[in-house]
Amino acid sequence: MKIDKFYDLALKPDQNRVNDIKIRLKEAEFEGTTGFEILFGHDGWNEPVPDWVTIYDGWKLDTKNPFWKLPVQPGEIGCTISHINAWKRVAEGDEEVVLILEEDFLPEKRMLDLPEPNANGDWPFTWDYLTLGRWVFKPENDISIDDTFCIPSKHYNMQAYILTKLGAQKLVDYKLEDNLFINDEFIMATYMQHSRADLNERYPVKTINAIATKKHWFNQDGFSNKVSSQAPQQVPDSRNK
Repeated sequence: MKIDKFYDLALKPDQNRVNDIKIRLKEAEFEGTTGFEILFGHDGWNEPVPDWVTIYDGWKLDTKNPFWKLPVQPGEIGCTISHINAWKRVAEGDEEVVLILEEDFLPEKRMLDLPEPNANGDWPFTWDYLTLGRWVFKPENDISIDDTFCIPSKHYNMQAYILTKLGAQKLVDYKLEDNLFINDEFIMATYMQHSRADLNERYPVKTINAIATKKHWFNQDGFSNKVSSQAPQQVPDSRNK
């Protein structure tokens, strides 16, 4: 699959980390020459919440779900701000198809082996968002499209996904920063009925056409100082699973 550019979200990486990112990108084996840029992520534990962000104060619920029992955590704030900044960059940029990676990505398959979605032009929709690796609650609830792609059911993780320019603008238009919560939960609310009624009330119109690979093209390496967790030891973070 041809990618116009990819962005890597990283928390102030040193040169050794940058070199490591470049090695792993090379291992992913992209088609042709693809532009690459590191976007510094927001450190939710050590940086203040920006003035343009308001945290969703209704996130904490009286529930048995451990991920929803806490207010939005600092690490979740930092992770989501990092992704919002990437969406804005894609929406404002010149590229039409962009891959966004969190810095702990691990290639599992070659991008050269990923087919173009809807290569025959016979899908009844135009896709906006393609996730290349995820933690799925019930894989049997995915809706198969072809041998490679499906419409994803409930899942977490946004360590590797492709956005079209239009898809990025759709995400920006939701203005998640006005009532910010973790991006993993938000993305589901943009294309399917969420299991939280408050999110369906907040986002009644589902504008994103989401697809996923049936197999992982990317996974995560467990690197601790990363955009996707940002939680020091002994600090509760509802992203931990």
